Amino acid sequence: MIIMDIEASGLAPESYPIEVAWRHRSNPKLCDSFLIKPAKDWLFWDQYAEYRIHHISRTELETCGISVTEAANRLNLALRGKTAYTDAPEYDRGWISVLFKSAGIERGFEIRSVFTLVPPSKEAAFRRHFVQKPVAHRAMEDVVQIIGSLNYISPDGA
Repeated sequence: MIIMDIEASGLAPESYPIEVAWRHRSNPKLCDSFLIKPAKDWLFWDQYAEYRIHHISRTELETCGISVTEAANRLNLALRGKTAYTDAPEYDRGWISVLFKSAGIERGFEIRSVFTLVPPSKEAAFRRHFVQKPVAHRAMEDVVQIIGSLNYISPDGA
């Protein structure tokens, strides 16, 4: 089971992905995380998000990020035919769509809500566990936090 998280330039409709991470729930060696160099037409930047949420600068993306094409290909190579679960599927699906559209590549994997994995009787426990530690708003740290909360409510991975 793949858990994914995406950090973005902000929450506005014109925002775009800046960091992606994913990890297999039961095999932490199956994972990836990378920054994305903004495409030329990705201009929106929310300074509040930079300074108060993810702490990733546009300069860091320009110098350390990979291209949108490399990011899309890397995700497809690792996740083709799989389902990635995220805690914010509406946002994350949108940002992944922006990435793949900009790269001119068709996405080869699904994105679904992690809450489809949480039985209704355990949703409150999942949410309580999730908020015990402040969300880091860095993609891999958030993935690890989601996995920790899933494992808390269902240690056997079922």
